[in-house]
Amino acid sequence: MATVVIEIPATIEWAKLFETNRDNGEYDVETDGATTVDIIVDAAGDRIVKDAGIRKVGKPTDGGGTRYKMKRPWKDKFGRDWAAGAPDVYGPDGSRWSLDTDGLIGNGSTGIVFVEVYDTKMGKGCRLKAVQVVKAVKFEGGDGGSPSVSVKDYTKEDGYVSANLEKELDEIPF
Repeated sequence: MATVVIEIPATIEWAKLFETNRDNGEYDVETDGATTVDIIVDAAGDRIVKDAGIRKVGKPTDGGGTRYKMKRPWKDKFGRDWAAGAPDVYGPDGSRWSLDTDGLIGNGSTGIVFVEVYDTKMGKGCRLKAVQVVKAVKFEGGDGGSPSVSVKDYTKEDGYVSANLEKELDEIPF
C-alpha cells in the first residue's frame, strides 16, 4: 500500500507543532525531538483511526472521547527530509498559521488533523502531516500567574478544509 493521508476531526491539546515549542522529551537523540499533538476524537473520529489500521491505542477521556498522541520526528533517522520537520499548520481559510501573528494553539482548539498512514514490517505506521485549526483557543501568556485565553471561532459553513489546503495536499509527491 502506498502512503495515504487521512483526515481526523478532533479537539487539539498540547500542540507542540513548531520548532520553538517542539517536544524534546522522550525521543531518540537521532531525531532531535519531535512535533506532537494530542487529539481527542469522538466515536466517528475513533472509527477513522481504527479503519485506517493505525496501531496506536487511544486512552478514554472523562468526556467520553478517545485521546491519541500524533507525532512527527524533527529529523528523520534515514535523512529523508519529507518525513520530518514541522508539520504544515493552517488556519481555516487555508493560509499558513503564523506563530508571530496567530500565536500558539491552545488546549481545547478544534480542527482537522492530517495523518500519513503507511506500511511497515510491523504493520501500519503513522506520522503527523498537517493540522488545520477551525476554532482556536490561543494561549495569551501572563506574568507568571494564571494564563488567560481567548477563543477565536474560525468555523466556516462550507466545511473545515479550504480549497487551497485540498489543492496543496493533492500535490504531495508520494
